[in-house]
Amino acid sequence: MLLVAFLVNLATGFVQFGFSLTLPSMEESLHLSHTEAGLLITISAAIRIGSSFASGTLAPRYGSRSIIVGGTVAVGVSMVLLGFSQNYGMAVGAGVLMGIGSGAALTPIMGLLSAWFLMRDRGLAAGIAASGGSIAFIVAGVFVPILTGASWEDGWRHSWQLFGGIVLAVAVVALLFVREEPPESLEAGSGLRGNDGTRPARSTWPVEAFKSPAVWLIALIAFTSGWAQNLFTTFFGLYLTQENGISLATVGQLVILIGVLSIGSGVLWGWMSDKLGRGQAFAYSFVVQGASFVLLALIPGFVSFLIASILMGVTLRATYTICAASAGDYVPVRFSAAAFALMSVGAGLGSTISPTIGGLVADYVAMKWTFWMAAGGSVVGTIGAIYLQTRRQENPQTTA
Repeated sequence: MLLVAFLVNLATGFVQFGFSLTLPSMEESLHLSHTEAGLLITISAAIRIGSSFASGTLAPRYGSRSIIVGGTVAVGVSMVLLGFSQNYGMAVGAGVLMGIGSGAALTPIMGLLSAWFLMRDRGLAAGIAASGGSIAFIVAGVFVPILTGASWEDGWRHSWQLFGGIVLAVAVVALLFVREEPPESLEAGSGLRGNDGTRPARSTWPVEAFKSPAVWLIALIAFTSGWAQNLFTTFFGLYLTQENGISLATVGQLVILIGVLSIGSGVLWGWMSDKLGRGQAFAYSFVVQGASFVLLALIPGFVSFLIASILMGVTLRATYTICAASAGDYVPVRFSAAAFALMSVGAGLGSTISPTIGGLVADYVAMKWTFWMAAGGSVVGTIGAIYLQTRRQENPQTTA
């Protein structure tokens, strides 16, 4: 199950990180402005919000397996379609399907981890799963510059087609190996059964997940992270190449560096959240990541870009991992997918609005201000994390 979660994170990671390197040639090929490019990503992210919420709500009632497999297939198909897009409308259509599939694939698989691992191990497990998304960052950093270097006009198309093929292979693995429930030997301390020792009927709706103040607070923290990180992933390549004269090949190397460092990022922050508490781990990660954004905006230059890339790589999967780890901390474990869905909605809202607002700022003010906006998001996230640390896990079923 951990391997499947790792691979699904790899598949959906292309959605988050693929645009950072493909946008420069996509904009030229499809004749897009920065605002149109940002709007494309915004539309996809908006659809993903609804998909994440729907899949997380439906999974406890109807099961996760078919949702995960179907969502992964949709992601793969959407990437292939994006590669064949001839105009903006076709690209938007592919982005819509990408949003539907990525939300449906990721939310239930991460929610299932709370049922398969005890609270003391969930951060580490979520971190290992989240590192799959880092592999996607590395794959993009390696292959996009090669493919665009061979053909600037069509390289971005071949990149998305390559991503789509990988994702469809992941869908086959998910079909073969996803399991809804852990073995009975793991159930005793997982909180999957109710207080009376019986398993609740699957038809139960996850209302408790939507009543928890802590879950809503983490959703707000996730919003600030989604806001900041999507500003970075959207405009990092454009800022370095168009505003600072850095070659795409060099940007690709920095992206690879971020990806390599982020492999351990999720594991590190997940482990820290197990040891120090979710709120404290959130706060430390926001401080480090905020420093990255300040460097990009305040001191543009290769040394700053290198240091900022290192700081981003170290924290890239932090918020996502800690959210996944905490999904079963404040609600019964059987509703962890719904709790993670609400957190995903928060992150998705931040991711949805930031590229379009950032594109407007880049077009009419200066692109560096997109990173100042990202830094502001990190400040708000830190404040929310400090407050979360004062709260206690409220669900006695999950204290094993």
